[in-house]
Amino acid sequence: MREIYMPERKRESRRGAAKSSAARSKSFFKVQLDDALLEELRQWPKPDRKRVGDAIRNAQENFGKPHSHSGVGIRDLSPTGKRLNVYECRVSRPLRLIFTLERPSLLYFHMIGTHDEVQRFLGSFR
Repeated sequence: MREIYMPERKRESRRGAAKSSAARSKSFFKVQLDDALLEELRQWPKPDRKRVGDAIRNAQENFGKPHSHSGVGIRDLSPTGKRLNVYECRVSRPLRLIFTLERPSLLYFHMIGTHDEVQRFLGSFR
C-alpha cells in the first residue's frame, strides 16, 4: 500500500464559515415533444425550426419564474378556477406552442399553431 503525503493545513477553518446560499438552485425541466409535433417540425425550413427550438429552450429555462413568463411569452391557458397545467409560449406573433406540465420536471409540448388552432386544441382539455 502506498502512502499519500498530504501537507499540513496552514490554518483551521472558522466554525460556521460556510453558509448556504439564499438564492434557489435553478430548476431544470426536461422537454418532450409529441410525435406529431416533431413530425411537423421536421418539414419546416431550418430557420423556422431554430425559432421554435429557441422558444422551447426559453420555456424550459424560465418556466416556474412568474416574473420572467411575460417577457418570454409563457401564459397559463387554464380556465379560471381550474388548474389544468396547460400553457402556451410565443414563437412569433401568430404562432404559439402549447405545452403541459406533466410531472414536476417535465414539459410536454403538444402542438404549434395560430390562435384559432390553439382554441380548437384546448377544447380537448376542458
